Amino acid sequence: MSESMSRPEFVWETMWTYLSDDILYRHSIVLKHPGLELNEEQLRNLTLFDIEKFLLRNNSSLKTFSTMSFPNKDSISSTNNLLLSEELAYYKVMLAQEFEQLFSSFTEEQHSVYEEIIEAVDKNKGGVFFVYGYGGTRKTYLWKTLCASIRSQGKKNLNVASCEIASLLLSGGRTAHSRFHIPINLVEDSYCYIKPNSDLACLLKETSLIIWDEAPMVHKHGFEALDRSLKDILTPASGAFSDLPFGGKVIVF
Repeated sequence: MSESMSRPEFVWETMWTYLSDDILYRHSIVLKHPGLELNEEQLRNLTLFDIEKFLLRNNSSLKTFSTMSFPNKDSISSTNNLLLSEELAYYKVMLAQEFEQLFSSFTEEQHSVYEEIIEAVDKNKGGVFFVYGYGGTRKTYLWKTLCASIRSQGKKNLNVASCEIASLLLSGGRTAHSRFHIPINLVEDSYCYIKPNSDLACLLKETSLIIWDEAPMVHKHGFEALDRSLKDILTPASGAFSDLPFGGKVIVF
C-alpha cells in the first residue's frame, strides 16, 4: 500500500507460512469447520484472499503488483464489493435496541439536532451540518445514536475522523484521509483519489449519512477536494445535484 516494498513477491514467498499461521485455527474454531484439513495450495490461496480483502478495503489490489500471486476467482466471487458487504454486516435488531437506549437519554438540544439531521436523510434532500460543542457535551453520544438509527434501518453510514485517535471512538471509524483517499499534499483544485466505478464510489453512492468528527483539524482544501469528488461521482447525467454541496449527500461535521 505504501509502495515501500521493492520485491513484494520475495516477501510473500519467504513469509507466507507465518502469515497463514491462524488460517487453520479460524476455520476450525471461528468458522465452525472442525477437522478441516487444508493442503498447501488451499492454505496459500486463503492467505492471499485475506491479503486481497485488506487491500480492497483500502482501494488497492494484488492485481496492481504484476509479480504477485493472486487468489483464484472462485474464492473472491462473493466479495465483488467488500466495502458494501462490510456496511451491511451489522446486526440490525441489536442496533435498534441500542438506538432506543441511547435516544431515551437525549437532552432537548440533542433531540432537536437529531431530528433535523434524520429528516434530511429520510427526505434524501442533502444537507451540511456543523455540530459544535466543547469537551463533555456528549457529541460522540450523538454520533453513536445517529449511527445506530441509520444502520438499524439497513441504510449505510460512514464514520470518519480527522485523526486516528478520534476515529477509534466511532463505530467502524476510519480517518477521513484513509476512507476518502484525500491527497496528503492538498492544493486549491485537489480531487480525492476515487475512481468513478470503483468499490468506494459505489459505497458512497449508497451512503445515507457521513459523520466527520474533529473536522476543524483538516485544511479547507480537504473538504473542497471531497466536495468536488462527490459531485463528480454522484451527479447524474441531468446535473440535478451539481449545485448541491457534496453531491447532495447528508454530511455532519
